[in-house]
Amino acid sequence: MILSTLAFVVVMLNVRDYVNRAEAVRTMEYLGEKVRQYRATYNSTPPKSYLTGQRTEFRDARLGDFEYRAPWIEFGASPDTILAYTRKNYQFIIGRGYIVMRLDGSVEWMGSTEFNELLSRQQTQAEIEILQKPKGF
Repeated sequence: MILSTLAFVVVMLNVRDYVNRAEAVRTMEYLGEKVRQYRATYNSTPPKSYLTGQRTEFRDARLGDFEYRAPWIEFGASPDTILAYTRKNYQFIIGRGYIVMRLDGSVEWMGSTEFNELLSRQQTQAEIEILQKPKGF
């Protein structure tokens, strides 16, 4: 009885994490579509405030805050350049990783190691220094 209850709890935690990740990815995909529309209209990446304004309370529930790299991306950058990302710490099967939006608006789940390697190849020293400074005053 105890083992079946424990197994049920573990399964439910994994289901919860899977649903939360799927909803967060869906929200980032929604924002990716908004990026594609903005780029088609204005031929540039939108400011973070534009994307923040596109989020609704419903859509925002599982995504949380995200890092936005547009100020660091040069004109003519590759479409697979990381534009936005958010770190997620799920338990058990899903684990830790990142929801990543590329410059072309595509979205994917990426494991921590793969993400860190890719981001380190794309970041400039100035971006790294700014991100290491404490936020706030």
